[in-house]
Amino acid sequence: APIAALHYAVKQGDKSSVKNLLDSLTTEQQLKFLSSKDKDGKAPVQWAPADERKEIHKMLKHYKREAEFEVSYGKLALFSH
Repeated sequence: APIAALHYAVKQGDKSSVKNLLDSLTTEQQLKFLSSKDKDGKAPVQWAPADERKEIHKMLKHYKREAEFEVSYGKLALFSH
C-alpha cells in the first residue's frame, strides 16, 4: 500500500507526501520504487506533472543516491567482517 500511495503522490506532484512516504520505506523498497517503470515504460519521475517534474526529479535522485550508498555500504560492511 505505501508504494501505491507513493505512485499517487508523485502523479499529484505532492512533494511533501512523496518525501514522507519515501522516508517510511526501507532502503530496498525505495530502490525498488525508484527503479520501477509503469506498463508504458515510464520511470517514477515521468509520472509527475510537468510543472513539478524538476523538483520531484531532484528529490527522487537524492533518495536513490542515498539508498544505493546505504545498500553498497551495508554489503561492504558485511564483507569486511
